[in-house]
Amino acid sequence: MKKIISFIQHRRWQRALALYADNELPQNEMARVHKHLESCAACRQQLADMGACREVLHAVRTPLVVPTERLWQRIAARTSALPQEAFKRWGNFSYVNLRWAAAVALLIVIGASLWKKSIEHRGEIVAPASATIDYGIFLDDLRHNVAEASFYKRYPAQVVQLADARQAVAFPLAKIEALPDSFRLDCVRVLECNGRKCIQFTCVKAGKTINIFQHALGQAWTIGQYNFARTPICEVECSIVNLKEVMAVSWRGQDSEYLAIGELSPQELAQVVEVLR
Repeated sequence: MKKIISFIQHRRWQRALALYADNELPQNEMARVHKHLESCAACRQQLADMGACREVLHAVRTPLVVPTERLWQRIAARTSALPQEAFKRWGNFSYVNLRWAAAVALLIVIGASLWKKSIEHRGEIVAPASATIDYGIFLDDLRHNVAEASFYKRYPAQVVQLADARQAVAFPLAKIEALPDSFRLDCVRVLECNGRKCIQFTCVKAGKTINIFQHALGQAWTIGQYNFARTPICEVECSIVNLKEVMAVSWRGQDSEYLAIGELSPQELAQVVEVLR
């Protein structure tokens, strides 16, 4: 721990040396740096290296980095002091100076572009790859009526025929056609999560949409921040999230696991669990 603290303190002194070398430290900080240099050979060596670098830069006539405010003050002072005759000599502007001006302008444009991109990327949220499918995202989208946009962005889905869905997964497909006729199958999707596939059945009953997810036994999944309450339904142990406007119910079948999300009445819930147990 002492080594870590000493390393952090040393890094702070190193950052202060650059300002000290440019004589840009506040007066109340100069004494602290003087005192530190007396006891720290590494910082003295670094300060000497900075001085040597600046001498080399002066020798090759490389422009030094000047704070923006000071740079504009210098430009304003020099341009205001130029006599009118200086503008008449514009035609004598050398090719070397023109090349330097073009290089500086290009560097400014590149720097501004990189800075803008860094600001844009800073606001982006990068979702980490995970083998756990989060149905809490689907539930959030459903509650906020945003057409499950966030869920399908994270987990690519493909609308398929029922026969194609059977070929897409290794586990036996649920006998969704065994549900009562009042459950009309509207759509079948194959979802993919980190290379593993699961099935989403979208049914319509009395104008209400019910989504039934089926995935392999042992596949990791979660319902996000929502809390489950366990209760038996048709002698099957179920976990229920009851949010009044929508309900989520999960249970373990013989060959796979299921999660039903929608506006389910107790009778409809019992019908689904009984058929897909």
